[in-house]
Amino acid sequence: MNEIREAPHADLLNAAIELFGRSGFEGASTRAIASACDKPMSAITYHFGGKQGLYLACARHIAEILGERIQPVVEGIDALNALSATREEIEAALIPLVEAGVAIVTDPRLDTVAMFMLREQAAPTEAFDLLYERVMCPLLTSIAGLLAAAANPPIEPERARVLAIMLMGQILMFRTCRATTMRFSEWEEIGADQKRQLVGAARVHLSAILHSLSSGEHA
Repeated sequence: MNEIREAPHADLLNAAIELFGRSGFEGASTRAIASACDKPMSAITYHFGGKQGLYLACARHIAEILGERIQPVVEGIDALNALSATREEIEAALIPLVEAGVAIVTDPRLDTVAMFMLREQAAPTEAFDLLYERVMCPLLTSIAGLLAAAANPPIEPERARVLAIMLMGQILMFRTCRATTMRFSEWEEIGADQKRQLVGAARVHLSAILHSLSSGEHA
């Protein structure tokens, strides 16, 4: 993984994230992980207590990587007084989320992170609980709160949560279903122009959701 974040034992963590992502927990051996970063196997036991400890350390490392990108967006959302905010202010607070989401799902340095997380989505372990509590839940909670605040008449919390998932899902599609999205879009790569198109499309959908909620069309 060509990651931009430094961390203690980052070489072991990055090698482990890649191999766990490609082969799963059972398929990735500690011997292969240590060999991939030219470390002795004893380093895994010494620093992480064993394979399970290394796996959870990988999840924490991923949470920190994504948290550094997402936290400023969440803080911007949470700083808004949702109860008194206008629809335009709510939309302005959520646009950085759209932009950050597109940047994350199209960053090739996060390819191995994505593989690790997709395995946890398919077969959740203790690592999923860690990723959910530190990254996904705070983000979705903030989004759902703003969507609920925009609704007139009010909507149930469950509906706000579903809308938040749908808003994020349209962006995540370009990571979780990369082969399909690339082929159907007739793209060979996702460069600057393609990223602008993704942000633009997501902003259109965000605006449509907020218009529906604030105008009463959702009732």
